[in-house]
Amino acid sequence: MIKIIETDVAIDFLRGKNQKTNKKINELIVQGADLRITQITACELWYGAYRLKSKEKQIAEVKKLNKFILNFPEILTLDNNSSKIYGEICAELDDQGLRVPQSDLLSASIAIANKVTLITKDKRHFPRINELSEFDFLELWD
Repeated sequence: MIKIIETDVAIDFLRGKNQKTNKKINELIVQGADLRITQITACELWYGAYRLKSKEKQIAEVKKLNKFILNFPEILTLDNNSSKIYGEICAELDDQGLRVPQSDLLSASIAIANKVTLITKDKRHFPRINELSEFDFLELWD
């Protein structure tokens, strides 16, 4: 079973400060879950690493992030189907006067198009997207 780790969960795991997140991810690995990230999450993680002011911290974070990303067999990317889903849901949200960050909507569109679960802690934006999806893709963590 493929599950996508969204940016907030990946950051928690990389920082190693949230024992609950680390435990859940390790349990998924033991259960044989095929964990992935999206191209969007990879971009957000690289941005965060290169934003660090200290060159020493930046170098250390880039090394850690490179090792983290290399552990994934595949990074899920946008394709025509996920782009179409993005357009449909974005238009529906606009019609309802609701906004969500574009990065969240892009990641959700990839999950929906691939019919895989997306694990996130974002209880504000992703439930809005999930309500408009024909596929229940969302797994919310505390």
